[in-house]
Amino acid sequence: MRKFLSALLCAFLSVSVVLGLSACGNKKDYISVYTPDGAPALALAKLMHEENSFGGKTEYEVVDPSVIAGFVTGENPKADICVLPVNLASKLLGTGEKYKMLGTVTHGNLFILKKQGVEDITVENMSILTGKVVGVIQLTNVPGLTFKAVLRSNGLEYSELGNADSVDETKVNLKAVSHEQVAPSDKSCDYYVVPEPAATLKVNASKGALSFAGSLQTLYGEEGGYPQAVIVAKSSLIENNPEFIARFIAAVSESAEWLLFETTSAEMIVTAVQSHLTYGLKPSFTVANLSEEVIKNCAVKFVGSKDCKVEVNAFLDKLIAVNLSSASVVSDGFFYIENKS
Repeated sequence: MRKFLSALLCAFLSVSVVLGLSACGNKKDYISVYTPDGAPALALAKLMHEENSFGGKTEYEVVDPSVIAGFVTGENPKADICVLPVNLASKLLGTGEKYKMLGTVTHGNLFILKKQGVEDITVENMSILTGKVVGVIQLTNVPGLTFKAVLRSNGLEYSELGNADSVDETKVNLKAVSHEQVAPSDKSCDYYVVPEPAATLKVNASKGALSFAGSLQTLYGEEGGYPQAVIVAKSSLIENNPEFIARFIAAVSESAEWLLFETTSAEMIVTAVQSHLTYGLKPSFTVANLSEEVIKNCAVKFVGSKDCKVEVNAFLDKLIAVNLSSASVVSDGFFYIENKS
């Protein structure tokens, strides 16, 4: 009997140890930061270069933009801090209950390209797009939505061309195109809307057959462009560790300036991003395509929620006017306003 009880006790202790280890294994002892690859990742490049852990443990991961929503949704979202498009943030997190917006980190990286012999596009002459075909990369997402908002703001009507549709001479005709279709040999489009770094790559590869014709940041009509990508943090993290949040915000603000320091090389930036890239993901930036011009065109700059709240709400309103399901009106609680008292 004594042997049986001893064996039973040992078994109980073994199970308890296993369960205890499992529980410890599931306990998260670090702060996770996620960002989509591309221009948003540049906003965190300095932090990733320095492996800035803010005195604790902070882990960074650069992921495919198409899956970023999965890191801030679900019962237990993986991301403590996340960079994502402002319209997506408004739809998923606009109540401010689970996450709050710390600020904007990019302010537009979309440009209009043209073929030889075609006019540049300015706010004053945008009407020349009427009757023209504009190929848009990601027509149904932020690039297309933003271009439509710009057209609406300038009083221009547009239509989307399907494969069998004919050009409407009274409207701006929008056509969904792939990266490969943006080429001088393409006969179907007069202009293209392309994000950086692809825009500069296309211009350089064409040897002058394609060139920059305009900037959506300028055509949007507001100083500093439009709020494109934002950074959010879990409300619980903000409440429980405000000191960390303050230090993190300061570091992100410094990261934007660091990108253009003379001492910051393209190799440093690219290595920082690629070393945190999800395994198997092809990087947007390489040493060959990340020039100073491209960095400037990505419009990386941190603006705190207090200072960008009005422009974020205005931009969301414009996107909603284009497509009701593209964005949502957010509550005041969505914006994190730092208390410095």
